[in-house]
Amino acid sequence: MATDRYEGPVPNWLAPLADRGPMSVPTSRPWREAISPTPAPGDGIELIKDPRAIRDRVDQLSGSAQHSICALQPGAGSPSVTSTRPRKVSTRLIVESGSAGEYDHITVRRSPDPLPYRMVIIDEAIAVAAGRGTASRGAAMVVEEPVLVQGLLCLFEATWAGCIRGTSDNPTLDERNLLERMATGSTDEVIARLLGISDRQVRRRAASLLRRLGVSSRFAAGAEAVRRGWL
Repeated sequence: MATDRYEGPVPNWLAPLADRGPMSVPTSRPWREAISPTPAPGDGIELIKDPRAIRDRVDQLSGSAQHSICALQPGAGSPSVTSTRPRKVSTRLIVESGSAGEYDHITVRRSPDPLPYRMVIIDEAIAVAAGRGTASRGAAMVVEEPVLVQGLLCLFEATWAGCIRGTSDNPTLDERNLLERMATGSTDEVIARLLGISDRQVRRRAASLLRRLGVSSRFAAGAEAVRRGWL
C-alpha cells in the first residue's frame, strides 16, 4: 500500500457517510481512482434510507458471504454480522469498545480513536456503509462498483493496521455475551434461554469466568470485566 496520503475534503460520493472535515487515507491506486469521480446512485451505488431495510440488507449480505467479512462497528453493542454470517467465514471486526482477540473465525481489534462511520465489506466485492453523524440522516449506501469497494477496503486496512490487538486472555464472544447478561442481573434461566444453552452450562461457565477474573460474585465480575475492557 502506498505511503502517500490524501488530505482533503470528503469526496461527494462519501458525503452521506460521515460528519467530518478533511480526511487522511492511503493513496493507493484504487483509492486515487475512487476519490476522483462523483458517482450517482445507479453507478454501482444504492442509497437506502429506511433503518429496517438497512439492517435486513446487512443481514442478507452477511449471511451470503463466501470468503470474508470486514466490518467497522462504532459505538456499543454486538454487530449483526457476527450472528448472521456463515460460521467458517473469516471475519475481521474493528470496534470502539469491548475486548479484542480471536474467537471462532472472528478477529476483533479495538480502535484507539472514534470510528467515523459504520461499514461492512463482504467478500471484498460489495460494501454497506453508513455515517454516525447528522450528515448521514440514517441513510446507508450499498456499493458494488469495484473501484469504490477497493477504496473502502483501503480505508478499512489503514484503520485495521492502527488498531489494538487482543491477548489470549480475552473472553470469547460467547463468554462476553454471558458477562453482559450477568452484569444486568439476569437469572440463569433467562440467560440460558437467550444464549441457547442449559441452566447447568450457564452456572459452569459463570463459575469459570469468576475464577478467571479473580472475584467471588457476578456483580463484581461485571465491574472487573469493564475495568479490563472486556465489556
